[in-house]
Amino acid sequence: MENCTLYTHEVDMGKVLTRMRANFDASALKVNGQEEHWESITVVSKKRRLRKGNTITITYRQRAVPGYTLEHSDEPVVVNLHGMYAFVQQIDADNQELKDRLLAKIPTINTEIAIKAEPSFNGDLRSAVMELAYELDAFFFSEGNVIFNTDVQGFWDKTGALLLDVNGHSTATNLAVNIETKYFDSQLPPSAEALERKARSLQQLQAMGVRSSAMLPAIADESTAVIRSAAEVAQRVAILTAINTVAFGYLSGTDIISYLQKNQLWEHTTPAEKAFLHNPTEEQKKKETWKCEGIWVLLWALNLLPELGYMTDLCNMDLIPEEIFPFRGLSGNPAVFFEKATTLRSTPEILDANDLYYRAHWSCVDARLKNEEAPVHPGVVYERHYALNWLISYRNQPWDEVTCDT
Repeated sequence: MENCTLYTHEVDMGKVLTRMRANFDASALKVNGQEEHWESITVVSKKRRLRKGNTITITYRQRAVPGYTLEHSDEPVVVNLHGMYAFVQQIDADNQELKDRLLAKIPTINTEIAIKAEPSFNGDLRSAVMELAYELDAFFFSEGNVIFNTDVQGFWDKTGALLLDVNGHSTATNLAVNIETKYFDSQLPPSAEALERKARSLQQLQAMGVRSSAMLPAIADESTAVIRSAAEVAQRVAILTAINTVAFGYLSGTDIISYLQKNQLWEHTTPAEKAFLHNPTEEQKKKETWKCEGIWVLLWALNLLPELGYMTDLCNMDLIPEEIFPFRGLSGNPAVFFEKATTLRSTPEILDANDLYYRAHWSCVDARLKNEEAPVHPGVVYERHYALNWLISYRNQPWDEVTCDT
């Protein structure tokens, strides 16, 4: 038996039945359930399309409410997509841009189509499945079969090109991310406050010589945004500053694990952070050093830094006064910091910063796609956008799973 799974934003499964009927004789098809809402399709080999005795079975499951974001839900499809997103996120990809596109596409998925072949896929069946993928603008997940002529676990696009395997390899060069306009239309229109904020951000970026897109939507306004509490922000930045000492090689992962455990912070450390501290490889250390920008943002949000500074410059941690720095050595007590970190900036201030960095991030991505130099520092903008998205509870995502959609 061989399997593969198609993932698509489409919800009209009548297209699947139509495609199968175009490829196989009616006598070979068995449809379970009503035609417009079929439960399974089985193709039994009787003619030349399949070798005698071969069968394929197609089933599917969908989100209860179609959309283009991954809100937290107990729906099996959404739970699976969250797991897929986390799985892709941790792969060290050769083509980071392609990985980012796959990460952007996963939240748009509405339907998961499972295809099982007994005993295996053959040439004609491969053709039918590829046609179906193309029609549904789908991508594949497979643990290996004759469709892709490999036993490697990974993701393939609708043409059969490798998007990303578990080893980080790719052969595809692009991946379109399409969203049904009706999903946008179903959302409430942006408020005057959100539109004014968008206009201010665009004007500010224009004055900085940064071109952004007026087509980007407005973000949440003060009435809908959920800003994390000062206590949660203080706890997060206390953990980040401790882990940052390992990233820069000042202390060992074992030292910081003991410190976090002693100060009741270990249970609030994320799975990815725990994995890093248990095995701080040189490659991971390089990535973790970038968290300085997130630390900078969160200290700013706690009213402990006067401004975020320029998007063109790396933050300078040496400018942070010692008396407000969360980590004060292995013998230090973070409670001293928590006593000072009790208030947040106003919600409009935080939303202004998030909106500005969101639009600047788009400019960085656009420049990269065009092989142009970004007008601001892409790494600085991404890391600050990441921290700001966490701060405003964007899609209610935990720290390890924050997305920076543009």
